Amino acid sequence: MVIETQPQLAGQSVERLLRLQRVTSGLAQALTPAQVASVIVLQAGPALGAAECCVFLLGEPGVLRLVEAAGMPEVDSEPWRSFPVDLPVPIAEAAREAEPVWVESLEALRRRYPFMKDVPLGRQRAWAFLPLELAGRVLGVLTLGFAREQGFAREDKDFACLVARHCAQALEHARLYARERELREEAERARAEAEASRRELEQEHRRLQAVLQQMPQGVLLVEAPSGRMLMANEQAARIGRRPAVPSAWRPEEYTAVPGFHPDGRPYLPHEWPLVRALTTGEVVRGEVADIQCEDGSRATIELSAGPVKDAEGRVAAAVAIIEDITARLRTERALREGEAVFRRIMESDMMGLSFSNDEGLILEANDAFLSIVGHHREEVAQRRLHWRQLGPPEKSEAGGRALRELWTRGVSTAFELELVRADGSRVPVLTGSARVEEQDRVLSFVLDLSDLKRAEGALRFLATASRILGQSLELSDATLQHVACLASVSVASWCIIDLVEPEGHLRRAAAAHRDEEQEAWLGRVWPLPSPHDTGGPLLDAVHSGEPLLFPDFGAETWRHLTAGATPPEHLEDWLACSVMVVPLRSRERGVGLLTLGSRAPQRRHGPEDLAMAQELALRVAATLESAQLFLESQRAVRLRDEFLAVASHELKTPLTPLRLLLQGLRRVVESRPGQPVEPERVLRAVEGGEAQVRKLAGLVNDLLDVSRLAQGRLPLHLEWVDLVALTRDVVEQFAAEATRAGCRVELLDGSPVVGRWDRVRLEQVVTNLLTNALKYGKGRPIALRVWGEGGVARLRVCDEGIGIAPEHRARIFGKFERAVSDRHYGGLGLGLHITQRIVQALGGTILVESEEGRGSTFTVELPLEAVRRVDEAAQEERLP
Repeated sequence: MVIETQPQLAGQSVERLLRLQRVTSGLAQALTPAQVASVIVLQAGPALGAAECCVFLLGEPGVLRLVEAAGMPEVDSEPWRSFPVDLPVPIAEAAREAEPVWVESLEALRRRYPFMKDVPLGRQRAWAFLPLELAGRVLGVLTLGFAREQGFAREDKDFACLVARHCAQALEHARLYARERELREEAERARAEAEASRRELEQEHRRLQAVLQQMPQGVLLVEAPSGRMLMANEQAARIGRRPAVPSAWRPEEYTAVPGFHPDGRPYLPHEWPLVRALTTGEVVRGEVADIQCEDGSRATIELSAGPVKDAEGRVAAAVAIIEDITARLRTERALREGEAVFRRIMESDMMGLSFSNDEGLILEANDAFLSIVGHHREEVAQRRLHWRQLGPPEKSEAGGRALRELWTRGVSTAFELELVRADGSRVPVLTGSARVEEQDRVLSFVLDLSDLKRAEGALRFLATASRILGQSLELSDATLQHVACLASVSVASWCIIDLVEPEGHLRRAAAAHRDEEQEAWLGRVWPLPSPHDTGGPLLDAVHSGEPLLFPDFGAETWRHLTAGATPPEHLEDWLACSVMVVPLRSRERGVGLLTLGSRAPQRRHGPEDLAMAQELALRVAATLESAQLFLESQRAVRLRDEFLAVASHELKTPLTPLRLLLQGLRRVVESRPGQPVEPERVLRAVEGGEAQVRKLAGLVNDLLDVSRLAQGRLPLHLEWVDLVALTRDVVEQFAAEATRAGCRVELLDGSPVVGRWDRVRLEQVVTNLLTNALKYGKGRPIALRVWGEGGVARLRVCDEGIGIAPEHRARIFGKFERAVSDRHYGGLGLGLHITQRIVQALGGTILVESEEGRGSTFTVELPLEAVRRVDEAAQEERLP
């Protein structure tokens, strides 16, 4: 018997949970009972370790039907396609009893169920029959067949029952979903039938209105010559807003009704058409008047009147026909206004509008519609433009149904759709339609969503690019390549990122193309100014910060960018594209170029794309700046740590011999109590101590000078100074030190070079340069030269020492910088920095020429009168 340890049991529990999670996830995605059954046999069976899995569902009452099987040969499944629940088999028992049946072996199966002796059972040797039960109702049975005989542990049974319950729930959910879908379809059919009925009723109503419009208008009949009212129909009473026309209405009564001509004049009694027809025999047709009705309202009527003559031609009566045209006039006015508004809308470019018949043939369209779909008005006039041409060929069944409804009966709810333009390109639109029953046509509107989709895509792209750029504080070429690849598949066809190197030339940092086969080729052939170029459109863009937009980039544009170079072979077709070149700017200086290209005619870059590219360039430049600041901060921390270590060592260096001198002097005094110490010995100790104190004071003064320079508080006391004499004095002061270093110092001087400088600071410059030469040129000759030329004083210090490697020359004037290890050469790394800042404060420059292993030459050039202030130099020092 195998006893499982606690970790093993825990591992099995975790494995079961993972398998259950996979099965549950698969069941959650199944929408129909057939899909659920398929997930059960394909995932639940293997999750339970079964080699054979079948799902039986209760269809008709008392009948189990096999709906899905896996691992069972087709010939073995034939007897089990359908069988009654009362069959003496374990499957039916599980369904009848609503309890799982566990069969550990083939022998146990045939012993417990003799009916199964002659039934083919395949290669399985153990079975589990699990009822699919939910809320006391059995939906079916899940059968599991195992390749080997086995006993079912409690955990295995519980897990299998748990899976069976999940399967039963999924089946019930699928059944409910199917029922819900049937109900929705029935509701949709009912809604469609109701809509059809509504349209039929509206049509019958309009027919009735048309019949009513043919009914006789108000009719008045009066006798002659008295004018007494003989007859008036109900319509005449309704026009006057009165219950009925009074019988025997006399002329003085009906002519007293307030009436007005179209110009506002009131009707006089003899001016009414009925009176004129009665008295003069005049025939009046279609005279318009405004009347004041019985209820105080006003109505506009159209009057026609004529005499009724007897056989002798005498007027025996007169008849008047009255029609209330108030509503008609209002409708005509509204129609005219509405037609004017609609015509303005049709003629504007606010949206695309079209009329089509029931077959989808477009009968009329405005210019905006034709512009969106890319077709011509001639196609509409020749009846060659159909909605079927505008729908994408790969549209789904639902999309095809929506498109058909769009041109047949109208879609009241607007929806998004992608239309196919005449050139094959796609355009996203918002569309909807309404059926105009009076004209038996469908009016459709189309709004171009290209700009909106492009803006949404640009925002998503910028957000993703920002996440990529912000993943690390150090911006590497790999990160830029990632951004370029994202741009080439999101907002462009290809992307190139070039960065400005410290030397000033451009370096290709990233190149990506939507077609991976062209990516490397693109990186090689796209123009990249050489280090020797001093101008050109690309470098001008870097320096000016102005972007370049080429909507139609071709061979001529290539020659413009490359100063007339011929495009590479096979480039002519590829160059048919749109290109944007956007400079990367950081702190008002160019740090690189971002180039985006898109193949035409599918996409041409415009102002919106340029704005997006500029935003991307801002984010890339900001990330570059952040990365540079991070590197500089890291370097500053490293320099600070190195400086603290060196400073502590250098400050302790003069203290150690000073302490030893004092200790030695003390021992001498203590060893000879009451006796004087030789003056020579004391003098030597004092001189040695003074030398160490001077060295310590020099180190402290260097630190104070750096602090003053950084804060702009190093004053200059200008006076007339002879640089030749000053240099000679410094050389004499260092004669003893030069002898100890084994260096022969030679000063090549001529006539005096006099200028207005700070003597102390200028002496500090010469001292630092000479000290530097003695330190790194030990044992080799040193040459100094002072001369004046063209209003400029020059000091040159040459040594034949170790020299400076090319990669270190640019940084030796920095604070705490040195080109060699501090283990072999002491110092704080401040001498050359202080020297440069003093020279700059005096309005001059300092240059270095060096060859590794052959020495260095430092040249100082000073105007004969200092023109700069130290606070200006310090301000530059503080600028990042």
